[in-house]
Amino acid sequence: MTGGSDGLPLLEIPELSAYADGGAHPLLEHVELAVQAGAVVAVVGPSGSGKTTLGLAALGASRSGVRLAGRVLLDGTDLMTLTPVRRPAARAGCAAHLPQHPESVLDPVRRAGGALTELAALGHPGRTARKTAARRALNSAGLEWESVCRRFPHQLSGGQQQRLALASALVTGARLLVLDEPTSGLGPALAHALGTTIRRLADEGVGVLLLSHDLPMVRRTAERVIVLEHGRAVDQGPTADVLGAVPGPLPFAAERHRATRELLAAERPTGPKGAPGTAAAPDRQDSEGVVAREIVVRRGSADLLAGPVSMAFPPGSRIALLGPSGSGKTTFARVLAGLTTPTRGETTINGRPLPARIDRRTAAQRRIVQYVHQNSAGSFEEHRPLIEQLAATARLLRGLRHDEATAEATATAESLGLDAALLLRTPSRLSGGQLQRCALVRALTARPVLLICDEVTSALDTVSRRRVLDALPALLAPADTALLFISHDVPAVRALTADAVLFDAGRCVRRGSLEDWTP
Repeated sequence: MTGGSDGLPLLEIPELSAYADGGAHPLLEHVELAVQAGAVVAVVGPSGSGKTTLGLAALGASRSGVRLAGRVLLDGTDLMTLTPVRRPAARAGCAAHLPQHPESVLDPVRRAGGALTELAALGHPGRTARKTAARRALNSAGLEWESVCRRFPHQLSGGQQQRLALASALVTGARLLVLDEPTSGLGPALAHALGTTIRRLADEGVGVLLLSHDLPMVRRTAERVIVLEHGRAVDQGPTADVLGAVPGPLPFAAERHRATRELLAAERPTGPKGAPGTAAAPDRQDSEGVVAREIVVRRGSADLLAGPVSMAFPPGSRIALLGPSGSGKTTFARVLAGLTTPTRGETTINGRPLPARIDRRTAAQRRIVQYVHQNSAGSFEEHRPLIEQLAATARLLRGLRHDEATAEATATAESLGLDAALLLRTPSRLSGGQLQRCALVRALTARPVLLICDEVTSALDTVSRRRVLDALPALLAPADTALLFISHDVPAVRALTADAVLFDAGRCVRRGSLEDWTP
């Protein structure tokens, strides 16, 4: 292979379609694109528009039950003419993929350093060259070798897992990178640094197909952009022409497709709509809500992951939890939900202790704290329709009849932009953003005392993100549910609350109003 020699694209898709359910439902329709060496081409669009399907197809791959039709030329070789067994060899050393869900490519029983060094063998002969490549890939992804090389993936935060997965894509020295939501779970500083890395790689001759909801990063890195809607490329062109150089109204917006205009309109910031924070919550003498007291979590005898942290969540309160990846935000939240056992400290509800472990909580106690994870795909049963899984929460934890639970789950889903027909599908048929909203529906139907949202906007396009932020206050109101909103997305935080807590190195280092400080 010659890597885009003679001006030929590294990746060329003259025409591509994808079908599910035996061809009855097109996921992609007659999409075409090309990525030259040294160029960044971005694909944007609402959740479920086909971005992830397109990213897999660019490597000659597809999810189970999806059939591809068309041509995919990787460095001149049509992957569609090869058997599935031969396609990995055609990609090796030429193309690498960062999936939307990083845990799917991280070996849970391999330490990060060893796994990376082994992957480096695909493009770097010799032990010394492999280890050097592994260190360089980690550094490019924003991680230090000494801090993660001995850790297993489950010992890393969501943002750290995302960067480790990126390092796994970079370490082979591939000339084409397919990056699916690479900034998901990253704070603004790390996202900006990642954008710089992508531009540097492009300047060195690497071609990049970037699938992203992160419009600011798309503007910083991509020369061209394609807008997908319902599997069709409805708008495309130079990035500045399609998205504008900065957020805001486009001079020639009327010439752009409706889907593009909606993405741009939803990008504009909003302020909190009557969102009470802890200090502004109504004075309720009958309930103090959920309280965490002196929570400490250690790994082994000395490695502090979080604490000591004390925090109260009165009914109706909304608190944002901010901080860099690895600062202990998720560890603390998992303690509240009974998913991580603290070294010391306790969680109480109206003065009564909650068992530290979820498997020791009764159904009534499990209902109290509901936790929506950043990566939700693995939390659903693979072959069971989603509506059954969403309705089960209200049936099991609240005792609703099947028809009542189904109606409530459907109504909640529709308020978040998920129509009833979508819920009849199995999880593999939905995008990451759609599954993220389904996980939010499932938690809300429990009517919890405390809802923990851990990066629940990270996989959402601007339109879906705006809809979730607008709908969430009304969905919390029936049970006067308190909200702990963990996020790197400061504009999203500001849309919900002004009250925030800042974590760093496992400790709470600041509390107060976002109006008084900038994290």
